[in-house]
Amino acid sequence: MHSKIHLKIYGADSFSDLKMIEENLKSQEGIKNVKILQLKGFAEIKLDIEQSKINKQQVLDIIKLSGDFKIEEVSENKLVEAMEIVKTTNIHQVPELNLISPVAGENPSKVFFIWGLLVGFSIVSLLINIVFGYLLFGSSAPKETVSAKDNQVVVNNPEPRAPSAPTPVQPTGPVQDFKITKNDNVRGNFNAPITLVEYSDFECPYCGRIYPTFKQLLNDYPNQVRLVYKYFPLSFHPNAQKAAEAAECASEQGKFWEYHDKLFDNQAGGFSIANFKQWADDLNLNTNKFNDCLNTGKYAQKVQADEADGQNRGVQGTPATFVNGQLISGAVPYESFKSVIDQLLTK
Repeated sequence: MHSKIHLKIYGADSFSDLKMIEENLKSQEGIKNVKILQLKGFAEIKLDIEQSKINKQQVLDIIKLSGDFKIEEVSENKLVEAMEIVKTTNIHQVPELNLISPVAGENPSKVFFIWGLLVGFSIVSLLINIVFGYLLFGSSAPKETVSAKDNQVVVNNPEPRAPSAPTPVQPTGPVQDFKITKNDNVRGNFNAPITLVEYSDFECPYCGRIYPTFKQLLNDYPNQVRLVYKYFPLSFHPNAQKAAEAAECASEQGKFWEYHDKLFDNQAGGFSIANFKQWADDLNLNTNKFNDCLNTGKYAQKVQADEADGQNRGVQGTPATFVNGQLISGAVPYESFKSVIDQLLTK
């Protein structure tokens, strides 16, 4: 069964916010026909969902991953609202006209005919003004139009604007203390002064986006930065939990990061148990041992423990990265991480 959802989003004021919301929605199975309209002060989102695969609350959770936005549900479109106003308007409240006393010398039937035309025209004009006045002034005209077409967002802007520089990122929340040991999945110099602890979901598109960013940071700061991977599978990603378990099964055989890369490199093609087992074979793992590990859910509790730990530290979505204990939420660009790292290295 399919249903339509119409929402108003407050706080998503930039193109990047709307782009992120659109991509996050489109990446979820069961969501179709995503349309976004940016208006003055808010954005409207319309989409269709297949209720057997996703529900309304999960849609709201997906949008909240993109930012701390206020969300309102719209039950009817503006035209329906306008017509309701028309229906409830008493069109009989027209000033009383003296149609009984014709002008001296005029044919009474002719006078009645003329007055009838005037009254009819007045009523029609009243209805038209109500409908179009509501549509025109019920909300301000959009300065930018954002529409979903072929997985792209098109912005119609009458005045071209120069691209803005990335907004400097500011870590949030209290500084967290992490005890990193050899049992953790660590990439880079184990004794590096800068530690990135990433809470991630292998099925999350934004985690896939930040994946090459971290590889570049490790390449550019080979001795100064280390990356620690923590599991944070989101409930609306059906294969995220098992993907995390599969990565831990690979870690058992000493190939966590190879399997980590294999998952993100193949994220766009979709996940399945069969794929997880095939990728283990591709990496020359002991497939009997790997398959038994995955089938029995050997590391399910470890994955869930990582998620609970992240929630206790203030993680609400993915990716969430702690840079020397300071939380940076979202798939922020390379330049933003570089700026924070450079500041820490100069202290």
